[in-house]
Amino acid sequence: MSNLSSAEEACHFYSKRFRIETFFSDAKSRGFNLHKSHISNPERISRLMIGACLAYYWIVYVGAVAMTGGWWRKIRRSNRCDLSLFQLGLSLLKYFLKNGFDIPYRFWCLPETTSG
Repeated sequence: MSNLSSAEEACHFYSKRFRIETFFSDAKSRGFNLHKSHISNPERISRLMIGACLAYYWIVYVGAVAMTGGWWRKIRRSNRCDLSLFQLGLSLLKYFLKNGFDIPYRFWCLPETTSG
């Protein structure tokens, strides 16, 4: 069921749904817990969402670095990785905090991984 004029248009928009829902679940219960902010002012929600989107982008990048740099072996099981890039990024940030690494605040200053 759709209120759109063509099936192709409905399918196009529906295909975007899964990416959007993944972001909202990461922003809410699987990551940022934005649902606990109880903000109701639209302007404040807008500012919060802009910050959340920027942080999400950065954490997904950190997750990609975890995958390409081998860090995921240190933060998750070694035989496979079944987490999203966002979840990997959050785990890597927690690992850095727990082990005294500097928090990477720029894309180009993430530490090199060690073998093993």
